[in-house]
Amino acid sequence: MTHVLLYWNHICVLHRQEKEYLRRIAEALRDDGIELEVRCFGLGYGEHMSEYLARRDAVLPDVIVSADLEVFENPLIFSRFRDGLYPARDWSALRPSPVLTACTRDRSLIPFAAIPMVYFTRNPEGCKKPIPEIEDLAFGGINNSAAKSIVKSVWERYGKDAAERVLARGSVSDMPIGAYQQVRTGERETALVPSLYALRADGMATHLVTPQEGPVLVASYICARRSIPEAAARRVLDAVMSRELCNFYVQNGDLILFPSCAEGHSTQEGESCMIASAPWLSAVSPEEFYALYRKYLPSAHDGAGATGCSRFAV
Repeated sequence: MTHVLLYWNHICVLHRQEKEYLRRIAEALRDDGIELEVRCFGLGYGEHMSEYLARRDAVLPDVIVSADLEVFENPLIFSRFRDGLYPARDWSALRPSPVLTACTRDRSLIPFAAIPMVYFTRNPEGCKKPIPEIEDLAFGGINNSAAKSIVKSVWERYGKDAAERVLARGSVSDMPIGAYQQVRTGERETALVPSLYALRADGMATHLVTPQEGPVLVASYICARRSIPEAAARRVLDAVMSRELCNFYVQNGDLILFPSCAEGHSTQEGESCMIASAPWLSAVSPEEFYALYRKYLPSAHDGAGATGCSRFAV
Protein backbone atom coordinates (compact mmCIF):
# COMPACT_ATOMS: atom_id res chain seq x y z
CA MET A 1 0.00 0.00 0.00
CA THR A 2 1.44 3.38 -1.07
CA HIS A 3 0.72 6.17 1.37
CA VAL A 4 -0.06 9.55 -0.26
CA LEU A 5 -0.42 12.73 1.80
CA LEU A 6 -2.66 15.28 0.06
CA TYR A 7 -2.92 18.91 1.22
CA TRP A 8 -6.20 20.57 0.18
CA ASN A 9 -7.10 24.30 0.32
CA HIS A 10 -9.68 24.87 -2.38
CA ILE A 11 -13.25 26.24 -2.75
CA CYS A 12 -14.44 27.07 0.76
CA VAL A 13 -18.11 27.70 -0.11
CA LEU A 14 -18.33 24.20 -1.62
CA HIS A 15 -16.13 22.46 0.91
CA ARG A 16 -18.78 20.20 2.44
CA GLN A 17 -19.25 18.52 -0.94
CA GLU A 18 -15.48 18.52 -1.54
CA LYS A 19 -14.93 16.55 1.67
CA GLU A 20 -17.51 13.96 0.67
CA TYR A 21 -15.88 13.61 -2.75
CA LEU A 22 -12.43 13.18 -1.19
CA ARG A 23 -13.81 10.51 1.14
CA ARG A 24 -15.17 8.57 -1.82
CA ILE A 25 -12.01 8.76 -3.93
CA ALA A 26 -9.95 7.66 -0.93
CA GLU A 27 -12.07 4.53 -0.75
CA ALA A 28 -11.69 3.92 -4.49
CA LEU A 29 -7.91 4.45 -4.41
CA ARG A 30 -7.51 1.73 -1.80
CA ASP A 31 -8.47 -0.76 -4.51
CA ASP A 32 -5.44 0.51 -6.44
CA GLY A 33 -3.10 0.04 -3.48
CA ILE A 34 -3.07 3.73 -2.50
CA GLU A 35 -3.78 4.94 1.02
CA LEU A 36 -4.83 8.58 0.62
CA GLU A 37 -4.52 10.83 3.67
CA VAL A 38 -6.09 14.27 3.27
CA ARG A 39 -5.28 17.34 5.35
CA CYS A 40 -7.44 20.41 4.72
CA PHE A 41 -6.53 24.06 5.23
CA GLY A 42 -8.36 27.37 4.91
CA LEU A 43 -11.69 28.62 6.22
CA GLY A 44 -12.78 26.54 9.20
CA TYR A 45 -9.37 24.98 9.75
CA GLY A 46 -7.59 27.82 11.53
CA GLU A 47 -4.64 28.01 9.15
CA HIS A 48 -4.09 28.66 5.46
CA MET A 49 -1.86 26.23 3.61
CA SER A 50 0.70 28.93 2.86
CA GLU A 51 0.95 29.78 6.57
CA TYR A 52 1.63 26.17 7.45
CA LEU A 53 4.14 25.55 4.64
CA ALA A 54 6.11 28.65 5.70
CA ARG A 55 6.79 27.07 9.10
CA ARG A 56 10.22 25.56 9.66
CA ASP A 57 8.68 22.37 11.01
CA ALA A 58 6.13 21.94 8.21
CA VAL A 59 5.78 18.43 6.80
CA LEU A 60 5.75 18.57 3.02
CA PRO A 61 2.91 16.67 1.33
CA ASP A 62 3.04 14.41 -1.70
CA VAL A 63 0.23 16.17 -3.58
CA ILE A 64 -1.14 19.73 -3.31
CA VAL A 65 -4.48 21.09 -4.49
CA SER A 66 -4.66 24.78 -3.63
CA ALA A 67 -6.39 28.04 -4.42
CA ASP A 68 -4.25 29.64 -1.70
CA LEU A 69 -1.99 31.20 -4.29
CA GLU A 70 0.73 32.25 -1.88
CA VAL A 71 1.75 28.57 -1.91
CA PHE A 72 2.87 29.02 -5.52
CA GLU A 73 3.25 32.78 -5.96
CA ASN A 74 5.44 33.54 -2.96
CA PRO A 75 8.89 32.27 -4.00
CA LEU A 76 9.99 31.98 -0.39
CA ILE A 77 7.34 29.28 0.09
CA PHE A 78 7.32 27.68 -3.35
CA SER A 79 11.11 27.26 -3.32
CA ARG A 80 10.79 24.83 -0.42
CA PHE A 81 9.37 22.12 -2.69
CA ARG A 82 9.49 23.37 -6.29
CA ASP A 83 12.61 21.45 -7.34
CA GLY A 84 11.10 18.17 -6.18
CA LEU A 85 7.94 18.33 -8.29
CA TYR A 86 7.01 16.12 -11.22
CA PRO A 87 6.44 17.86 -14.60
CA ALA A 88 2.77 17.05 -14.12
CA ARG A 89 1.50 19.76 -16.46
CA ASP A 90 2.42 17.38 -19.29
CA TRP A 91 0.32 14.56 -17.84
CA SER A 92 -3.09 16.12 -18.16
CA ALA A 93 -5.24 17.00 -21.16
CA LEU A 94 -6.49 20.57 -20.70
CA ARG A 95 -8.92 22.37 -22.97
CA PRO A 96 -7.12 25.28 -24.68
CA SER A 97 -8.37 28.81 -24.16
CA PRO A 98 -7.04 32.33 -23.58
CA VAL A 99 -7.90 31.88 -19.90
CA LEU A 100 -5.78 28.71 -19.69
CA THR A 101 -2.88 30.57 -21.32
CA ALA A 102 -3.18 33.38 -18.78
CA CYS A 103 -3.23 30.92 -15.86
CA THR A 104 -0.37 28.69 -17.02
CA ARG A 105 2.76 28.84 -14.87
CA ASP A 106 5.48 26.19 -15.27
CA ARG A 107 5.47 22.48 -16.11
CA SER A 108 5.12 21.45 -12.48
CA LEU A 109 1.74 23.16 -11.90
CA ILE A 110 -1.51 21.95 -13.46
CA PRO A 111 -4.12 24.71 -13.75
CA PHE A 112 -7.23 23.11 -12.27
CA ALA A 113 -9.93 25.74 -11.81
CA ALA A 114 -10.40 29.49 -11.65
CA ILE A 115 -12.88 31.55 -9.66
CA PRO A 116 -14.02 34.48 -11.85
CA MET A 117 -14.64 37.73 -9.99
CA VAL A 118 -17.07 40.24 -11.52
CA TYR A 119 -19.09 43.28 -10.46
CA PHE A 120 -22.22 42.96 -8.37
CA THR A 121 -23.60 46.46 -8.69
CA ARG A 122 -26.51 48.84 -8.32
CA ASN A 123 -25.02 51.08 -11.02
CA PRO A 124 -24.12 49.11 -14.16
CA GLU A 125 -23.39 52.29 -16.13
CA GLY A 126 -20.76 53.22 -13.55
CA CYS A 127 -18.89 49.96 -14.24
CA LYS A 128 -17.98 50.87 -17.81
CA LYS A 129 -14.48 51.98 -16.92
CA PRO A 130 -11.22 50.40 -15.71
CA ILE A 131 -11.18 48.79 -12.28
CA PRO A 132 -8.95 51.50 -10.69
CA GLU A 133 -11.52 54.13 -11.69
CA ILE A 134 -14.44 52.46 -9.91
CA GLU A 135 -15.03 54.67 -6.88
CA ASP A 136 -15.60 53.16 -3.45
CA LEU A 137 -15.24 49.64 -4.81
CA ALA A 138 -16.00 46.90 -2.31
CA PHE A 139 -14.09 43.63 -2.40
CA GLY A 140 -13.06 41.02 0.12
CA GLY A 141 -10.72 38.26 1.14
CA ILE A 142 -8.00 40.14 2.99
CA ASN A 143 -6.17 37.00 4.06
CA ASN A 144 -7.08 34.73 1.18
CA SER A 145 -6.33 34.93 -2.51
CA ALA A 146 -9.34 37.01 -3.57
CA ALA A 147 -8.28 40.51 -2.49
CA LYS A 148 -4.61 39.80 -3.17
CA SER A 149 -5.40 38.68 -6.72
CA ILE A 150 -7.33 41.89 -7.39
CA VAL A 151 -4.46 44.06 -6.15
CA LYS A 152 -1.79 42.05 -7.97
CA SER A 153 -3.64 42.02 -11.29
CA VAL A 154 -4.36 45.77 -11.11
CA TRP A 155 -0.74 46.45 -10.21
CA GLU A 156 0.51 44.54 -13.24
CA ARG A 157 -2.06 45.99 -15.69
CA TYR A 158 -2.15 49.61 -14.51
CA GLY A 159 0.88 50.11 -12.27
CA LYS A 160 1.64 50.29 -8.58
CA ASP A 161 -0.03 53.68 -8.13
CA ALA A 162 -3.30 52.29 -9.50
CA ALA A 163 -3.11 49.33 -7.09
CA GLU A 164 -2.61 51.79 -4.27
CA ARG A 165 -5.68 53.78 -5.35
CA VAL A 166 -7.79 50.63 -5.31
CA LEU A 167 -6.64 49.89 -1.77
CA ALA A 168 -6.91 53.47 -0.53
CA ARG A 169 -10.39 54.11 -1.93
CA GLY A 170 -11.87 50.65 -1.59
CA SER A 171 -13.92 49.02 1.14
CA VAL A 172 -12.23 45.70 1.86
CA SER A 173 -14.00 42.99 3.86
CA ASP A 174 -12.49 39.95 5.54
CA MET A 175 -14.22 37.69 3.00
CA PRO A 176 -15.78 38.23 -0.46
CA ILE A 177 -19.26 37.53 0.93
CA GLY A 178 -18.86 40.68 3.05
CA ALA A 179 -18.39 42.81 -0.06
CA TYR A 180 -21.43 41.20 -1.66
CA GLN A 181 -23.50 41.98 1.42
CA GLN A 182 -22.47 45.65 1.34
CA VAL A 183 -24.07 46.02 -2.09
CA ARG A 184 -27.06 43.83 -1.27
CA THR A 185 -27.91 46.02 1.72
CA GLY A 186 -27.25 49.27 -0.17
CA GLU A 187 -24.21 50.26 1.88
CA ARG A 188 -22.02 50.27 -1.22
CA GLU A 189 -22.82 50.64 -4.91
CA THR A 190 -20.43 48.15 -6.49
CA ALA A 191 -18.49 45.09 -5.34
CA LEU A 192 -15.98 42.88 -7.16
CA VAL A 193 -16.94 39.37 -6.05
CA PRO A 194 -17.00 35.76 -7.27
CA SER A 195 -19.55 35.36 -10.04
CA LEU A 196 -21.33 32.77 -7.89
CA TYR A 197 -22.50 35.67 -5.69
CA ALA A 198 -23.10 38.14 -8.51
CA LEU A 199 -25.38 35.66 -10.29
CA ARG A 200 -27.90 36.36 -7.51
CA ALA A 201 -28.50 39.81 -9.02
CA ASP A 202 -32.15 40.36 -9.84
CA GLY A 203 -31.51 42.44 -12.97
CA MET A 204 -33.53 45.33 -11.57
CA ALA A 205 -32.00 46.73 -8.39
CA THR A 206 -28.79 44.73 -8.68
CA HIS A 207 -26.80 43.59 -11.70
CA LEU A 208 -23.92 41.35 -12.73
CA VAL A 209 -21.42 43.23 -14.88
CA THR A 210 -18.20 41.74 -16.23
CA PRO A 211 -15.26 44.15 -15.88
CA GLN A 212 -14.11 45.64 -19.16
CA GLU A 213 -10.78 43.86 -18.60
CA GLY A 214 -12.59 40.53 -18.21
CA PRO A 215 -13.11 38.73 -14.89
CA VAL A 216 -10.37 38.88 -12.28
CA LEU A 217 -9.32 35.29 -11.63
CA VAL A 218 -8.32 33.34 -8.56
CA ALA A 219 -6.79 30.21 -10.05
CA SER A 220 -6.10 26.90 -8.35
CA TYR A 221 -3.28 24.50 -9.14
CA ILE A 222 -2.38 20.87 -8.57
CA CYS A 223 1.14 19.52 -8.21
CA ALA A 224 2.81 16.27 -7.14
CA ARG A 225 6.18 15.67 -5.50
CA ARG A 226 8.64 12.97 -6.44
CA SER A 227 8.28 11.67 -2.88
CA ILE A 228 5.82 9.08 -4.24
CA PRO A 229 6.04 6.84 -7.31
CA GLU A 230 4.95 8.48 -10.54
CA ALA A 231 2.23 5.89 -11.11
CA ALA A 232 0.66 6.69 -7.72
CA ALA A 233 0.90 10.43 -8.35
CA ARG A 234 -0.79 10.10 -11.75
CA ARG A 235 -3.58 7.96 -10.29
CA VAL A 236 -4.32 10.46 -7.50
CA LEU A 237 -4.32 13.41 -9.90
CA ASP A 238 -6.65 11.57 -12.26
CA ALA A 239 -9.01 10.85 -9.36
CA VAL A 240 -9.06 14.50 -8.28
CA MET A 241 -9.49 15.97 -11.77
CA SER A 242 -12.47 13.82 -12.64
CA ARG A 243 -15.43 14.70 -14.84
CA GLU A 244 -17.69 14.42 -11.79
CA LEU A 245 -15.83 17.01 -9.71
CA CYS A 246 -15.21 19.34 -12.66
CA ASN A 247 -18.87 19.37 -13.59
CA PHE A 248 -19.87 19.89 -9.97
CA TYR A 249 -17.66 23.00 -9.77
CA VAL A 250 -19.09 24.46 -12.97
CA GLN A 251 -22.71 23.79 -12.03
CA ASN A 252 -22.53 24.83 -8.39
CA GLY A 253 -19.77 27.44 -8.34
CA ASP A 254 -19.69 28.91 -11.87
CA LEU A 255 -15.97 28.09 -11.90
CA ILE A 256 -13.79 27.95 -14.99
CA LEU A 257 -12.46 24.37 -15.25
CA PHE A 258 -9.38 23.53 -17.28
CA PRO A 259 -9.32 19.68 -17.51
CA SER A 260 -10.61 18.52 -20.88
CA CYS A 261 -13.03 16.11 -19.18
CA ALA A 262 -15.12 19.07 -17.93
CA GLU A 263 -18.36 19.28 -19.87
CA GLY A 264 -19.80 22.62 -18.79
CA HIS A 265 -18.56 26.18 -18.98
CA SER A 266 -18.65 29.10 -16.59
CA THR A 267 -20.77 32.08 -17.55
CA GLN A 268 -17.52 34.08 -17.40
CA GLU A 269 -15.38 31.98 -19.72
CA GLY A 270 -14.31 34.32 -22.52
CA GLU A 271 -11.44 35.82 -24.45
CA SER A 272 -10.05 38.09 -21.73
CA CYS A 273 -9.32 38.02 -18.02
CA MET A 274 -7.04 39.52 -15.39
CA ILE A 275 -4.56 37.49 -13.38
CA ALA A 276 -1.01 38.30 -12.34
CA SER A 277 1.46 36.73 -14.77
CA ALA A 278 4.47 34.61 -13.91
CA PRO A 279 6.95 37.32 -15.07
CA TRP A 280 5.26 39.93 -12.87
CA LEU A 281 5.26 37.60 -9.89
CA SER A 282 8.98 37.04 -10.41
CA ALA A 283 9.67 40.77 -10.65
CA VAL A 284 7.77 41.98 -7.56
CA SER A 285 9.07 40.62 -4.27
CA PRO A 286 6.77 39.53 -1.42
CA GLU A 287 8.29 42.31 0.69
CA GLU A 288 7.34 44.99 -1.86
CA PHE A 289 3.83 43.63 -2.34
CA TYR A 290 3.04 43.32 1.37
CA ALA A 291 4.53 46.70 2.19
CA LEU A 292 1.79 48.24 0.03
CA TYR A 293 -0.94 45.74 0.91
CA ARG A 294 -0.51 46.05 4.67
CA LYS A 295 -0.23 49.84 4.49
CA TYR A 296 -3.99 49.89 3.86
CA LEU A 297 -4.92 46.51 5.33
CA PRO A 298 -2.92 46.26 8.57
CA SER A 299 -4.80 43.12 9.61
CA ALA A 300 -3.35 41.30 6.61
CA HIS A 301 -0.88 38.50 7.04
CA ASP A 302 2.18 38.44 4.85
CA GLY A 303 1.44 35.11 3.18
CA ALA A 304 3.12 33.26 6.02
CA GLY A 305 0.63 34.33 8.66
CA ALA A 306 2.98 36.91 10.14
CA THR A 307 3.13 40.71 10.12
CA GLY A 308 6.50 40.74 8.42
CA CYS A 309 8.61 38.31 6.40
CA SER A 310 10.83 37.12 9.23
CA ARG A 311 9.21 33.69 9.28
CA PHE A 312 10.74 32.98 5.89
CA ALA A 313 14.26 33.62 7.12
CA VAL A 314 16.66 30.71 6.65
